[in-house]
Amino acid sequence: MKNIRMIAAGIAAAGFISCTVTTHGTSQAAAEGDFAGRNAPYYYHAEGIKAHTVKGDMQAGIACFGRAIQADSSYAPAYYEIAEILLETDPQRAVAYSQTANALDTANLAYQNQLGRALVMSEKYDEAMGIYTRLMRDDPHNPLNYRLLAALYDYKGQPFTAIAILDTAEMRLGRLEELSTYKREILIRLRLYDKAVEEAKKLAGDYPYDDGNYRILGDIYSAMGKDSLALANYAEAMRLDSGNMETLSSLADFYRKSNDAGNYLATLKLIFENNGMPLEGKKRIFEDITSDLEFYRRNYFAINSLILTLIAKYPDDYNVVDLYATHLIRGGEIEQALGLYKSFIGMKPDILEAYNQVIGIETFLNRPDSVTKYSDMALARFPDNMDILLGKGYARLGTNDAAGAVRTFWEAYRAAKDDSTRSVAAGILGDAYHELGNSRKAYTQYEKALRLDADNAGVLNNYAYYLSEEGRELEKALDMSRRANGLTPGNATFLDTEGWILYLLGRYDEARTVMQQAVSFDMTGSPVLLFHYAEILYALGDAFMAEVYWKRALDKGYDAEIIRQRLEKKQE
Repeated sequence: MKNIRMIAAGIAAAGFISCTVTTHGTSQAAAEGDFAGRNAPYYYHAEGIKAHTVKGDMQAGIACFGRAIQADSSYAPAYYEIAEILLETDPQRAVAYSQTANALDTANLAYQNQLGRALVMSEKYDEAMGIYTRLMRDDPHNPLNYRLLAALYDYKGQPFTAIAILDTAEMRLGRLEELSTYKREILIRLRLYDKAVEEAKKLAGDYPYDDGNYRILGDIYSAMGKDSLALANYAEAMRLDSGNMETLSSLADFYRKSNDAGNYLATLKLIFENNGMPLEGKKRIFEDITSDLEFYRRNYFAINSLILTLIAKYPDDYNVVDLYATHLIRGGEIEQALGLYKSFIGMKPDILEAYNQVIGIETFLNRPDSVTKYSDMALARFPDNMDILLGKGYARLGTNDAAGAVRTFWEAYRAAKDDSTRSVAAGILGDAYHELGNSRKAYTQYEKALRLDADNAGVLNNYAYYLSEEGRELEKALDMSRRANGLTPGNATFLDTEGWILYLLGRYDEARTVMQQAVSFDMTGSPVLLFHYAEILYALGDAFMAEVYWKRALDKGYDAEIIRQRLEKKQE
């Protein structure tokens, strides 16, 4: 009993003296006096139950149970109650109290069960297995003992022992749903599908109105490649509950794996109409199916039906509106997408991203007046927003209001919140000054941008390219260009800059190698890039391929007079 005395002493040392006693018509001291001696543990135990269970005061409960132990260190129920309180918050201490309760009353099954739970929660699995092995022997009619012991063996990597324990439970107790379900789960995990089918059929026979049993049978048959049996069981599950989200998800997954796009998308439509799946899950599914461009193209109209289902169900959710608008743009309906964003702004004018989308599309469509209009609307609600100010600045450039554009870009610079965004704004100011033909101010802004963020790849590239246009500081320009490409590998525009600078330096072989990469990465057919490549090829003596690329540049809109001159030069 040494550990009991130690615990009792520990309770006293910890100061478990704040047990609040509630009595009627008498003082706490008098009440305690009435229960002096051998009745004191029972008195404090009752007060602890009231404090913890009735009033929800955990600390007062522990204090009262502690007083019971002080009164009688061999009073097992008090140790049990303290352990029960500590299970969730301090399982290690709970183990100590539970072990003491068990030592004091070795025959109490509730105490043994508690110790098992405390050991599991303390991650002392081997000790817990010993407890539940004894409980299987001492309390053979409690299914929880079998379930927990099986789970422990399963966790320890011994699933077949877990199955044997569950089989023992079935022999002793008959087939119980929870234990049979767990056994089925283990069998599926082990890919023992024939055995899993047997178990699943037993459950379906015992619980014929539980759609989940048929769904799982469908899942097992699907894993076995028995599609007809899988579909038959999914159909039965759907007959019992056509709105069960787990069944719909299993069915959708079956059709997806079977490459049955029509039924897959039809099932997704049922899922999208169902409230059982959160909107976030539906959005992830839609984004996933639209990421495969070939699948998207072949099934456009069915996918269109899906997004219409979402927009009808969630018309006020911006993310759904954005998904729909993106879908419309992919289908070439850019004006309809633009109208959708504008309508949403009319309904919910406080969503910044909606303004950004309108401004971006109107910029793409070269409608500077509309860009300015929506920029001003956005700035009225989101003053000093850098992105909006930048969009407005570009719109002013589009209307040849260069001075107004520069003023707006300066506003964007002042609105920037950190060095990184200030670097972006300074770089754009540099671009604007260059457009105005003021190289000195442009380069000043580029230098400022790089002081703020030395890794601003856009500034590094533009600064390098404009230096190359002027034929000045080419080694500095090459260094900046290579840094930009290191930061943004595979960027065709940036590679073109580096290749062109190498050409200007007379390093033609290096220029060709870099420009070949640029051509391979270019998805737009840039006429400038094609012209540069032609010039490099001509410098290397490959007049035939140079002519090919000059003509390709001409087809893409490069200056016809310059191309004519190059072709005449080739004939000389």
